[in-house]
Amino acid sequence: MYKYLKSFIFTIIIFSLLSFTVTFAKAQTYYSFDDIKEYKWAIKAVEKMHAKGIIKGVGDKKFAPSKPVTHLEALALILRTLGYEETSELPKEYRGEVPAWGKEFIGLAYEKGLVTSEELKTFNPNKDAKRYEIAKYLVRALGLEKEAKLNMNQELSYKDWKAVPKDSKGYMYVAVKEGLIVGDGKNLKPNEPVKRIEMAVILERLDEKIGNAISSGKEVIGTVYQADESSITVKVGNLLKTFPVIKNVPVFDGNDYLKIDSLKKGYTVRLILDGKNNIIFVEVLNKNSEEVIPIQLEKAISLPQNVLNLVESLKETQNVKLVEENGTYYIIATRGMMRTGGYSVSIEKAQIIKSANKTTLEVEIKYQNPSENAIVTQAITYPYDVKMFKYDGKIDDIKILYKYSVAP
Repeated sequence: MYKYLKSFIFTIIIFSLLSFTVTFAKAQTYYSFDDIKEYKWAIKAVEKMHAKGIIKGVGDKKFAPSKPVTHLEALALILRTLGYEETSELPKEYRGEVPAWGKEFIGLAYEKGLVTSEELKTFNPNKDAKRYEIAKYLVRALGLEKEAKLNMNQELSYKDWKAVPKDSKGYMYVAVKEGLIVGDGKNLKPNEPVKRIEMAVILERLDEKIGNAISSGKEVIGTVYQADESSITVKVGNLLKTFPVIKNVPVFDGNDYLKIDSLKKGYTVRLILDGKNNIIFVEVLNKNSEEVIPIQLEKAISLPQNVLNLVESLKETQNVKLVEENGTYYIIATRGMMRTGGYSVSIEKAQIIKSANKTTLEVEIKYQNPSENAIVTQAITYPYDVKMFKYDGKIDDIKILYKYSVAP
């Protein structure tokens, strides 16, 4: 009995340890704010708009998700999403109190057509903004006020549609049709104040609608080439771009929080960068299914005559060609006419990408230039590289990925 009991206890301990190990292996979540964990449907929007510098917290790592946004806060957030940050004077039509912060946004909102001169006369910057009022700002932000006025008599099949003020029905109609304001399936709740957590989601929708206009230089969309805890390399067109990753960078696939090692080669991602080009946010946009076949490249020493002839014909230009000879493929990369002293071209690596309808050879080519202190002579050279590999199959296309560097 005692022996059986010992065995039973030992089994329980082992099971507990295994259970603990499985739990520990789950993706650890690191959010910018401590009070948003219960809002899974909105966390990505908060993190994304925070990474873009549009949304900020209230201090002490708090976001105050259930706090309503005021009219002034709503206008400031919408203007930031549109990419407007310039200062502006208070318009003479404004009759309200001068707020302690953000008064420049009142003038800017008037200049950009988000509020009218008539509305400014009764504008209260510190009053909570209702959903129908936010709808009006959003529609004007998209330049759709004319459409809103043409749809003032339209109706939507929500139980509380009649609760929308008569002079705002067209704006609410357009905001819903554009996907900026979303009901719960039965009600729109037009007269309820908009909470900060809800505003984050609305701003993300607006940001997507305008095509991320403020993201120039701060946002990159590309295909994952390599990803680890320190950096992510993406293919953008025919270039490879590598960016360092901040510690605990948030990675989202929809509303699911991922570990960075969940990013697979071929995924299309959106990267948001800080001022130092560090990745501070990652969003998976598409999971492409591709079979990746590694290629073992070999230095081609003894070349067939037709390959030699092709090298000779290409050497004065910058070019990349693929040649097949008796079951062996040759990759030729030429740099063109260069001065001697540090200019080079090299075929770094290659892989075969098999999709549903074609097989593509993906080749990484590195062009290296001399350093500032290098001695470059007047003698002319024609840098080139040739690598070979075996592949038992047809290659339909070749895609070149370029990397540029300066010699150390």
